[in-house]
Amino acid sequence: MIWFRRILTIPVIISFSLLLIFVLLITQVNDTLLNPGFYNDQMRQADMYNFVYDELLPVALDEVEEEMEKDDSTDFAIDISAIEDELVSAARKILPPEWLQDQVESATNSVIPYFLGDTDEFTYTIALRDRIDTAVEVINEDILQGDAFTSIYDDGMSYLADELFDNLDELPYTLDLNKEDIESSLRTVVAEDWIASQVEAAIDSVKPYMTGDSDEFTITVHLKDRVDAAADAVLDLFSREETYNYLLDEMITPTIKAHLGSIVNLPFGVSLSREEIDSTIREVLPENWVRARLSELVNGFAAYAKGEAESIEVTVDLADRKADALDALTKLADEKLQAQFASWEEYQEFKEAHNIDFADLINREILGKIPDQWVYTDADLRQSIGEDNEDFLDEARDWVSEGWTFTEVDLLDELDNDEEETLEDVRGWIESGYTLTETDLRERISDREKDLDYFDTARHWVGIGRTWLWTLWLIPFISLLFIGFSGGRNWRSRLAWVVVVLLLTSLAIYIATGQAYSNVGEPQLEEVMPDPSEYEGVEALMVEKGNEMIKNASSGFVSGIRSKTLYMMIASGVILLGVIGWSVASRRRETEESIENTT
Repeated sequence: MIWFRRILTIPVIISFSLLLIFVLLITQVNDTLLNPGFYNDQMRQADMYNFVYDELLPVALDEVEEEMEKDDSTDFAIDISAIEDELVSAARKILPPEWLQDQVESATNSVIPYFLGDTDEFTYTIALRDRIDTAVEVINEDILQGDAFTSIYDDGMSYLADELFDNLDELPYTLDLNKEDIESSLRTVVAEDWIASQVEAAIDSVKPYMTGDSDEFTITVHLKDRVDAAADAVLDLFSREETYNYLLDEMITPTIKAHLGSIVNLPFGVSLSREEIDSTIREVLPENWVRARLSELVNGFAAYAKGEAESIEVTVDLADRKADALDALTKLADEKLQAQFASWEEYQEFKEAHNIDFADLINREILGKIPDQWVYTDADLRQSIGEDNEDFLDEARDWVSEGWTFTEVDLLDELDNDEEETLEDVRGWIESGYTLTETDLRERISDREKDLDYFDTARHWVGIGRTWLWTLWLIPFISLLFIGFSGGRNWRSRLAWVVVVLLLTSLAIYIATGQAYSNVGEPQLEEVMPDPSEYEGVEALMVEKGNEMIKNASSGFVSGIRSKTLYMMIASGVILLGVIGWSVASRRRETEESIENTT
């Protein structure tokens, strides 16, 4: 009879093995895929939070630089590779890996239990205020005062110098400048420390507005102290021979052409050509004199722009220059008259006899056509820029004298309604933290009530299943009890049957699981995973990291099953040793009792 019962246990043992495998799989799914801690462990194992800064962000910055180089809409490109380390370091300080880990784990611990039906509500909040404080500190101290800003500044100055150099042909005359000259002047006008201070002041002004400490902000860029530097730079660039020639051509030559013919005839066969007059006037207007007048004009512009003068009135006195020109032209006329005589004495006699005075004629016929002074006023400036730009001129003067300002009103004027709402949302998130609740999540899942009902039903049954998961273990446990009662004759043998079957089954599952994964599962996984070599940049990096996490997760899943079977083997082995010890002790006691009874 006992052998018949033991034969009947064979199909039960097979059923028990299958049931145990099934329950182990379900339990492992619950312990991994349905457990927030599993995802947190996988993120830690993959070192994802350091990976963001060690590998992902540098590659992303390289891609940004490549896209900037390909962008045909602008020639300006920042050499990101030169400041990559500083940017990554700043990002790591603003959002440290530990902070990222806290946020991700807090999210998984809040959201996943809701999906699994463990809770009917959740609130997940990211505190952003402290991150903004840190960001401002890092930008002001590390970026603006470090090599990163110097590199950006150098790129900007080089770009502006290129643009200005390429547009030199738009000047009314050819100016012999090179890019280095232009860039040097730009660096004088727009100094690096000045820009850094303006950016820092702007950030400090906007911060209270963005954090909700204030409902307004005012950014003021002080331009007044840059005007004198700009004036010096203009004089340095334009105080050249080309400018001198251009100014004379525009101021003197047109006047001579307008009022004089190609030649001016004086008495006694003496004549002065237009070229001779022009050359003489150039001699009495030397380059250093013109440069001094140009300086007066530029400084007049500067004073007007700064608001130190209510108008421009630069007067160029030409009277003394005309006197020198008169002497030179008179001398030239005398020389031409003298050339008509064989000797100096004959020339002097003729001149005295006819009372010849070329000076009066030259002054009246030539120099009288040239004004004694040239006056340039703000009216001339306004006329030159056109009536349509007069308001802009006044506005620009206000910017220079009082500073260019940008307020929250100006910002809101630039935004449409949706952008304004987004701005207010961001300010609220920074002030109070970004909060996600089950209500927000449900709105993102669907706006249809029927879909949400399906979602809630699924959550409900998943929650019930996880709650009563332990009852699944009753089925293989009952099967194990049946095996024990069917195969054993007494309590010791029945317990021995239970633990032996459990030990052998656990051992078989332990070995089979490892072999199946290494020989079948892992190779199949390698085949279905995407190949990182088919991607580039960030995508390739993410695919590679994703493959790593999939391998870790699958290996962890299998290891979890093997760990459970190992615990079963250890427990059943210990119990089996106890049963054996119990049997040995019982037989020894029975032997001793038999000997005593015989005696």
